[in-house]
Amino acid sequence: MFAKLGITEEMKDKARKIPATPVGEIVAHGDAEIGFQQFSELMPVQGIDIVGPLPSELQKVTVFSAGIATVSKEPDAGKALIKFLASPKARAEIVKSGMEPIASGGTN
Repeated sequence: MFAKLGITEEMKDKARKIPATPVGEIVAHGDAEIGFQQFSELMPVQGIDIVGPLPSELQKVTVFSAGIATVSKEPDAGKALIKFLASPKARAEIVKSGMEPIASGGTN
């Protein structure tokens, strides 16, 4: 992201990657002034202000997929869950969790 913004050199001694602890917690504890992470990871953290998404050209989108193991003991339950998660009924909860549902999804 810093390279895209042309600020790599200016940020090299100021920025760091956080390997395990949620970035929001680092900010909430005062160990950093600003952090970047998925909305769904920031939303449950108390003591931070989420100021908004990065511009689209800086976004790194993660797409989640679902599948059922061929040896599953409950394949019908798995199919029902996947169908529900791709349905309009699940949309509000997905958005509430900080994620964006795909515009048109479905299952086979």
